[in-house]
Amino acid sequence: MGDRGRGIPSRCRCGEDVVLRTSKTVKNPRRLFYACRCGEENGSGHLFRLTDEVMVEEMEDILPKIDELEGASLTLQKGLQALEFEMETLAMETRTCEAVVCGYEKELLGLEKEIQGCKIELRGLKKILVCKVLMTLVYVFVL
Repeated sequence: MGDRGRGIPSRCRCGEDVVLRTSKTVKNPRRLFYACRCGEENGSGHLFRLTDEVMVEEMEDILPKIDELEGASLTLQKGLQALEFEMETLAMETRTCEAVVCGYEKELLGLEKEIQGCKIELRGLKKILVCKVLMTLVYVFVL
């Protein structure tokens, strides 16, 4: 039973467990009720609650909780939609970055080829310069 004494009871004021029983009276035939185990032996003062009344209390108490859960569920759904949109945006940005990197890689390969060509050209110029210096030296010393 809740803190306010509402809803389905679990213990009597005396501390005993509560049992579910069926009425055998003419006034309430076969009507279910919660009662203390000691209720019949020791008389009044023990728990007695009709099941249908208890169930109405349970439903009244649970409806605000259901409303809270529905609100929280809507909030979570909106948050999830926002996260999904952000994931799509990040995926598009990732594809864009990958395309840029691919372009840079191609440009880098082109530059590497150009550097190789420059190295070959530089070696050729170096050989020409060495030949030129040798020819100048031969010309100066021979003539």
